[in-house]
Amino acid sequence: MASRQVFLKDLKVADLKRELEERECETTGKKADLQNRLREALENEGENPDIFLFEIAGDINSALQSLENKLLENATKMQQELQESSGSLEKNLEEKLLENATQMQQKLEETSGNLRGMEQNLRGMEQKLIENMDQKLQENSSCLQKQIGEYVDGKFGEMENKLVTVEAEFQNKFLEMERKIATLSLGSGEQQHVVNTALKSPGSDIDRLSKVELSSHMGNFENSHETTTAAAKANGWSLAEKATALTLALRGDATDILQTLSLEEQEDYHQLVRHLEMRYGQSHLEHVYHSQLKNRYQKSNESLQEFEADIARLVRLAYSSTPENVMERLAVQAFLDGLRDTETRQALTLARPSKLVDALARALEFEAAKESCRRQATIRKMEEDLEEGTCNEAEIRRVAKEILDKRPIRRWNGAKKKAPPSSEKDVVIRRLTVVNDDWQPDELLRDQENDPNLKPIVNWKKEGRKPTWEEVSRYSPTVKSYWAQWNSLVLSDGLLKRVLEKSDGTEERKQLIVPRNRVPEVLEEVHNGSTGGHLESNEDAGKS
Repeated sequence: MASRQVFLKDLKVADLKRELEERECETTGKKADLQNRLREALENEGENPDIFLFEIAGDINSALQSLENKLLENATKMQQELQESSGSLEKNLEEKLLENATQMQQKLEETSGNLRGMEQNLRGMEQKLIENMDQKLQENSSCLQKQIGEYVDGKFGEMENKLVTVEAEFQNKFLEMERKIATLSLGSGEQQHVVNTALKSPGSDIDRLSKVELSSHMGNFENSHETTTAAAKANGWSLAEKATALTLALRGDATDILQTLSLEEQEDYHQLVRHLEMRYGQSHLEHVYHSQLKNRYQKSNESLQEFEADIARLVRLAYSSTPENVMERLAVQAFLDGLRDTETRQALTLARPSKLVDALARALEFEAAKESCRRQATIRKMEEDLEEGTCNEAEIRRVAKEILDKRPIRRWNGAKKKAPPSSEKDVVIRRLTVVNDDWQPDELLRDQENDPNLKPIVNWKKEGRKPTWEEVSRYSPTVKSYWAQWNSLVLSDGLLKRVLEKSDGTEERKQLIVPRNRVPEVLEEVHNGSTGGHLESNEDAGKS
């Protein structure tokens, strides 16, 4: 076997360990430790470690082959031993598992029996618990009812005693007030009349202070308060007596104020009056009325008289403490600012009325004059067109037809009266008037829908059904009258009209149902208008 020589520094770890074993030295540690330990051993032997040469065997392959054979042999033995061990272990494990499964099954059966017993015990305990609870509830309920009954009876007794005491105190105070009133006397007859007027008990002006109507008539509060103050001053009442009299006079919802006051506040006259003023007075509402007045404008269907009355009301409420002359100027200015017609506003501004009544009178005069001038100008223009020949025949016939349609149409009997004109050529026009723009279909339709008597009839006609008497019975007699004429009423171009026909049914006409707000205008036109005259040909038949 070939070998080779190497120095200490070239030895491998295995070689170092072998050399150390040969010298019976420790073979543990890192390579550096092994080298140092081998160096010390050589020095102890008297050798120079740096030049000492070690003999290393060269047949490494044979050594490895020998090692591999040993390893295979050892592996075969271990495999055989493992197989023998696994067989025995598997057999032992199977036996143990069967034994454990049998034991667990026995324990489960025992546990199941115990659980069934526990379930039966729980059911018995539940039944006993329910019985005990029912018994306890019945006992407690009976005891509680008894206690509640005793408590309620005691409270009712206390309340009855308190009511009797309060009633007795009330009677005593009332009798005492009657005695004081009876003993009062004044010198003059006029003062005696004032005292008698002021000392009317709950039916006097003090009583009106607390009635529910004060919520809708705010002005009565101040009057009643002043009356109460005058009566108290004339009779020498103290504040406590005034508070007692005012409390006794309260009626209706006003008595609810007492529930919000303490006993000290109920006996304090000023506190009682302050709370009544907050609920029924109007001083805290002045800013609301001021805002309403500021935004008040004349409505499209509102007359000047209605607008002036509302302005006067709002000014009184918004400026109740203002002097009369200042209030009049404010009312006139608000009336001017709210007018719809610009020309009327300009005319009143130039007139400078000092009072609201004067402003209304000037506005009515201006409106009447403007309407008269407008009609005269329209008629004059038509007459000039006729003279110049610029107004065509079709326009004349159209205006004439509109004038005739505005007049009420009566039934006429062909046997007793002359027949109506067979054609429009038979009509000779003496005077003409132009139909006002307010009589356009849209305006008429709006007025019919706003009329309280025509609106339900128009709606029912649009729905295409005749209402039952139960529906109509709650309406006015006028609506009931229209309902009785249901078959003769129709909607033509959206307008409600009445169908009129001759007695023999050969001719039919439609008469417009005039809204209530236009009736005065129709009557004026019939009696004073240009169509009030007779026509030259067949006048009676044409106007009927």
